[in-house]
Amino acid sequence: MNNKKIEKIINELINIGLNTYEAKSYLALIQNPNISAYEISKISGVPQSKVYETIKKMVQKGLAIASGTNPVRYTALPIDEFLDRYKSNIENSISYIKENIKTLNEDPNIEYMWHFKGKIQINNKIKSIIDEAKKSLYFEMWNYEFDFFYEDIYKAKERGVNIVTVLYGKSEREVGTIYYHQMSGMDSNANRFGRWITVVADEKECLFGIYKTNENNAVWTQNKPFMLLTEAFIIHDIMIAEIYSKYKKVLDDEFGTNMKKIREKIDIG
Repeated sequence: MNNKKIEKIINELINIGLNTYEAKSYLALIQNPNISAYEISKISGVPQSKVYETIKKMVQKGLAIASGTNPVRYTALPIDEFLDRYKSNIENSISYIKENIKTLNEDPNIEYMWHFKGKIQINNKIKSIIDEAKKSLYFEMWNYEFDFFYEDIYKAKERGVNIVTVLYGKSEREVGTIYYHQMSGMDSNANRFGRWITVVADEKECLFGIYKTNENNAVWTQNKPFMLLTEAFIIHDIMIAEIYSKYKKVLDDEFGTNMKKIREKIDIG
């Protein structure tokens, strides 16, 4: 085994909780079972002044087994058993933390906002929101993002999550209830400002983001005023989509294409 591979294995053992001396000693025992502490030191490079203390702790942890006398010889816990034990301990710890940390504050007042930069970070957060949703997911997004997240959204639907989407553009895929935003001029706005996306999950968390070339930003929060604003934004566009789909000609005749006569009176947006 080459030195780089050995160094990598030692680093990974350290990553899962062993200290440097334990990792080196364990690897020496895996490669050379039934050897003395002196031999462990010689093979692993662990100083003799530290190897006895190290191997004693490893025996106490169940990572090594001692046998015989004059000298005592040591054998490593088989690697599969070691990793299975580690995996089980980690899973039990994660489960305990998830269930019990919530009891420290049953009704947390979360006012902060998390800012995400870059498409990968934003996409990972949205996937996490979708995966953890239990009751409902409301989206407002473009067809590009709808197609990208489709598999994740479909899995949520299969779990019984209510899916509602206000969709800009067309997609050949469908899941849940979709309201198509049919007002014209949206493409030019997206090209100018970026493609916007809004996600509301279980009425308790929301994300608003912009996808723009080399400038992708998003904000996530459980802040209640921001939640109300985001929900109102989606509800407003659902109503606009429904009204426009049935009364487009009447609205265009009265207010101009894309509500132009109203928009001319507004200085924002």
